Amino acid sequence: MYTNNTTKQFYVKVLALAASTFLAGGTYARAQSLQDALRQTTISGTAGATDFSYANNGHTGNFANGFAVGGNVTVHTGALDGFSLGVAGFTGQSLGLYNNNPSHDDTELTGITHSLQSIREAYLQYENSWLEVRGGRQFINTPYANQDWYTFSPRSFMGFSGVINVIGSNGTSASSAPFSLSTSSAKLSVFAARIFGYNSRYSSTFTTGNRYISNSNGFIVGGVRYQNAFGGVKYGLQGWYYDFYGLAQLIYGQADFSTPISPDNTVFGAIQGMGEGNSGTRSSNFVGFSTTSNVNAHIYGAKLGMSFGDDNVALIADYSPISYSSFRHGGGIHPYNDNSGTTFTDTMQTGIMDFGPGYAVGVTGNIFLLHNKLEISPTYVEYNVDYGYGGNTFTYGGFYGFNSSLTPIHNEAIHVIDANFDYSLSNVLKGLSVDWDTDAAFAESGNLPGQHYNNPFFSSRAYLKYAF
Repeated sequence: MYTNNTTKQFYVKVLALAASTFLAGGTYARAQSLQDALRQTTISGTAGATDFSYANNGHTGNFANGFAVGGNVTVHTGALDGFSLGVAGFTGQSLGLYNNNPSHDDTELTGITHSLQSIREAYLQYENSWLEVRGGRQFINTPYANQDWYTFSPRSFMGFSGVINVIGSNGTSASSAPFSLSTSSAKLSVFAARIFGYNSRYSSTFTTGNRYISNSNGFIVGGVRYQNAFGGVKYGLQGWYYDFYGLAQLIYGQADFSTPISPDNTVFGAIQGMGEGNSGTRSSNFVGFSTTSNVNAHIYGAKLGMSFGDDNVALIADYSPISYSSFRHGGGIHPYNDNSGTTFTDTMQTGIMDFGPGYAVGVTGNIFLLHNKLEISPTYVEYNVDYGYGGNTFTYGGFYGFNSSLTPIHNEAIHVIDANFDYSLSNVLKGLSVDWDTDAAFAESGNLPGQHYNNPFFSSRAYLKYAF
């Protein structure tokens, strides 16, 4: 299931198809001269301010807050014979608003130096109607390696990536958007990438490490997506394979469908499955290496909902079975994303992949008010986990990668509610908006002194953004 031979054969086929497509060219619209390419250069970006607060930070009873200003500028040239260049600079700067507060902490926004500047994109790109290839610093958007854009500086990757539109095409102009299959209009498309390093949301520099180890050989990822319609039902199928070198191999699959039942109502749903196992020789500084080198995680989920015009609501559920004597007895690892939004029951801070094994059930939706200027996206999830820590899943080093200082609570119930509020101020200035993300978590067990299991966790991130 996790052999490398199958992976190598897959990438040989992908590269062969990419080469033949490249040589065949296509109907891609190209600039006739260097001057045309320069005139077609696009400049975009964002600017704004962010305020965040944590209550019971890390479930220790502490409080933390921060404030910063920042933004980014992205420049992408027009295409000359299909080739274009892109570069993007990002910055976040603390203004010292909370300097007199002992719990002041801007590292969430601007890194440990309280001032973060980085060139997160610098790439050469080739693109035609069937093929997009990019090399250098770049953004990609895949289920388990993506931007996680919650601060001024989204996660960036160093390497090579490509998208092949096997059936259908996906536009005819050079684009600086992250490579992704989720936004492709092609009927059948393939994604492949070899990544050597990344730039985290809290750093100005690229590194070969990740959230679990200080040095690695990066990862490879391949994905396939097919979308079509049958008898009035739109459906999409996608499958992904990752090899996080020295850590784990992961496969992920998802099937989506939607069908209208009236002019204003649509029924939609999806199922998902994830399996994760070992990847060759375990890195000696893996967080759980002292007690186990085995990763064996599985997640199965479902979603069913209905839209009412622009609004929608859905029931969501995920289940992760126990796998004794493995990392967290069935927990998963995600070296290159924050586990936010991939699993149906992920909430703002975490999800069943971190909490697991166990199960989660909940409800989520989107509501539009004030002539669609205000979008509210609430989610409620109840987790029941076999090895709970009051919601604190980010401390490792103990047996099987569990928290080294706390005793796990069996069958612990954790209630989480989070919401996003996005209000458009385009009537004041085009591209201006206010955004607020907030969540609260409460664990039902653990009254031991100093563990703070019963102290609700709360976080808040408020943004004033101008996009140009």
